[in-house]
Amino acid sequence: MSKDNKKQRTVYNPFYFIFDAFRNLWRHRATGIASVLVLTSCLILLGAFGLLIRNIDVNVEKLGLLNEIVVFVDYDTTPEELQVITEDIKALDNVTYVNYISKESGFESMKETYPDYADLFDSISESGDNPLADSFVVSYKDTAGANKLEYDLLQINGVMKVNNRVDYAATIENFKSGLSFVFVWFFVLLLAVSVFVIFNTIKLAVHGRRNEISIMRFIGATKAYIIAPFIIEGVTIGAFSAAIAFFADFGLYSYVIKTAAPGDSQIMNMFTLIPFSDMQTELLVVFLLLGTVTGVAASIISLHKNLNN
Repeated sequence: MSKDNKKQRTVYNPFYFIFDAFRNLWRHRATGIASVLVLTSCLILLGAFGLLIRNIDVNVEKLGLLNEIVVFVDYDTTPEELQVITEDIKALDNVTYVNYISKESGFESMKETYPDYADLFDSISESGDNPLADSFVVSYKDTAGANKLEYDLLQINGVMKVNNRVDYAATIENFKSGLSFVFVWFFVLLLAVSVFVIFNTIKLAVHGRRNEISIMRFIGATKAYIIAPFIIEGVTIGAFSAAIAFFADFGLYSYVIKTAAPGDSQIMNMFTLIPFSDMQTELLVVFLLLGTVTGVAASIISLHKNLNN
């Protein structure tokens, strides 16, 4: 009975597994370092692409380029006429949402967007001559019907001008699609290389301990007892890679912000770069999950191929 208890304590001792995993990594540190470097490169690429796409999405939304048409009405439009125009717009096909923006609100928004021209805006405010017109931001669901919607809006009595920026939105979406296509192939290639390198790292560890594994099998060690150190080894490689990639992306992103917009978070007072702190938690979680899953997957593949021989 005492022997069984002693055996059970040894099997489930986590410190033994951790020590054994780090001992294996130290024995095969050259391939271990290669595994970390390759997987880190893969994660850095993923993070950089994710940060880029997030900034594109935020700025596109800020500029109102996607699925929106801006409708300007005549300068002398009365409140009653504005109400009629609102109902006419809502009655059109393909319209999902209508947001009224008064010329006063539009003026204040422009002041916030272009703070370098504060003196100009102050002089306009003092003169009381607001050059802007009341407007509506019309959201639509079908991009293919955007041109027809623009035509219908122009037929409404009191509408002076319509800005349909669907072409710009399409250009941005095509740019994002092209980036996504290139990224996916690079990412898949690097991920495959990462799995292959970690696979060989675990394979060398299994091969170097083949006699020890045979003895453990002979004396009745469980399969979980044998493979646990190798799984921890894969997790360790993935976790180290995730941590390095996270700080590398943080450094690169900080450099980009500092270079592109020294002193603030805007470029030419028009494009905004999202603070890294707004995305760091999500990025770290994705890195840790992907890194550890990749390490465990490579370990399982290697163990399956080598322990069953």
